[in-house]
Amino acid sequence: MTMKQWNVRVMRRGQSVHIGRVAESTETLARCAALSRYGVSEDKAEEIERNRIAPRSAVIYPNEEFDVSPAT
Repeated sequence: MTMKQWNVRVMRRGQSVHIGRVAESTETLARCAALSRYGVSEDKAEEIERNRIAPRSAVIYPNEEFDVSPAT
């Protein structure tokens, strides 16, 4: 199968926020790749918030809605 670029977006404060891209052949695999690359655990999310060690827009927090769409 041919690899495609997929945009990864999360829903925050009622808006769609672009956090990056992943390369995969299907939407399902792109969602898995997005979680693998940008997803954080509850513990890591608490650490990020407590210590401000990473920008909030760079990760997918637990229970946060996200989607992937083909990059043009």
